[in-house]
Amino acid sequence: MATDLDGKREPRVLRIGMLGCGVVGGGLVKLLDKHRPDFLRNGFDLRLTRVAVRNADKKRDCELAGVRLTTDVMSVANAPDIDLLVEVMGGNDLAVEAGCAALARGIALVSANKAGLARSLPRFVECAQQGKAAIGFESAAAAHIPIVEVLERSLACEEITLIKGVINGSTNYILTFMERSGCEYPAALADAAAKGFTEADPRLDVEGIDAAEKLSLLALKTFGIWFHPDRIHTEGITNITGADIRLALSLDHRIKLVAAARRTPQGLSLRVHPALIHRGELLADVDSEFNAIILEGPSFNQLTFLGKGAGQLPTASAVLNDIVRLVRYPQASSLPGFQRAGAESLTLAGKDSLALCYFVRLGVTEGSDRAVLAGLRKLGLPVLSHSAVDHNGQRFLGVITDIVEESRILAMLPQAATLPGVTSAPVFIRLDKDNYRDIVEREQSAYFGASLQRQPGAGV
Repeated sequence: MATDLDGKREPRVLRIGMLGCGVVGGGLVKLLDKHRPDFLRNGFDLRLTRVAVRNADKKRDCELAGVRLTTDVMSVANAPDIDLLVEVMGGNDLAVEAGCAALARGIALVSANKAGLARSLPRFVECAQQGKAAIGFESAAAAHIPIVEVLERSLACEEITLIKGVINGSTNYILTFMERSGCEYPAALADAAAKGFTEADPRLDVEGIDAAEKLSLLALKTFGIWFHPDRIHTEGITNITGADIRLALSLDHRIKLVAAARRTPQGLSLRVHPALIHRGELLADVDSEFNAIILEGPSFNQLTFLGKGAGQLPTASAVLNDIVRLVRYPQASSLPGFQRAGAESLTLAGKDSLALCYFVRLGVTEGSDRAVLAGLRKLGLPVLSHSAVDHNGQRFLGVITDIVEESRILAMLPQAATLPGVTSAPVFIRLDKDNYRDIVEREQSAYFGASLQRQPGAGV
């Protein structure tokens, strides 16, 4: 057999079929060409042979010479002349059918489709086992943050108690824009959509659905058990107002959409919702399209990962790295992956077990701040900190509570709405974790000379 100048054999050629050639697919085409010398140096070559697209006549910003274009997705998935299938088209129907068809006949799959994977995961696992084929989905979890690889290999035998983070770049951009421009949510959403930062259906981003799908995959790799995204408690950012943003800042916090999976005595807590994060915490500094993920465990305390969670090249690079990993290590499948003993016994914790610190925002009349605060305390709401702002011609009072059961908060809000001086129904946002009492203690100990009593809380 012929060899190259280094005395190596001719490179092993792997033929790739791809479903979708939009932003991410176009980026992958560019990266395949850019890194071809690296592939050859390592004894293989990656050749894109077939691509399925919605419109074969559309002009694209990548070179597809020699590639067979088709609008027939299943013809690519079932093609006899591909060795690996890349799925970057998205969706829960045809994309799932095609991916599973390839796996069942022994073709490895690399997917960036978090919705398809998270909602049809048992089927993907079954087809992968049937065809003895591997799956890679690093790009589906957090784009360019290599968290799946870390959980699967570097931390395979670590006891992890929490994985949480900012994992949706679109909502993070919107909240950052609201804070910096002073605008309300609708204007920030319009700006994000105009710049291409949202999904075609922005509800997937702003209602927390995208983050819940990613959290389903991350919880699987962290704790070894899968829960359908629809079972995850999910709230979006559509009700966040400019007043909330301003009050949070005045209380030295920022608002982020946080996704978290935490092991608790009541089971596995899976939640996606807005949260106030103290500006001394790392997550508070994650802006625009950037993502961050934090892991906690008894042996390593805390690990933090930061990177771009959206964009053509960050996502395409994650896809390419999965391809190269499967070429070099054909059995390195992310599904089902490393199995954890006892994972099947984990149950989903209910909301009734929550005990956190909360931010409560109320519309109030001018000069009524002290009376409203006194009324809240008479209702049994343990207020630790408060601030007020005038916003769009109305006065708003914001308070941060001590640790309290969420059921108590929900019961108190209707009563708080009837207090003299309150002009609008109170709303609440959870704090990121139960550390606010510690913050108050640090800031006030110099003045009061005594520690506040510490109570346990679940945290996000």
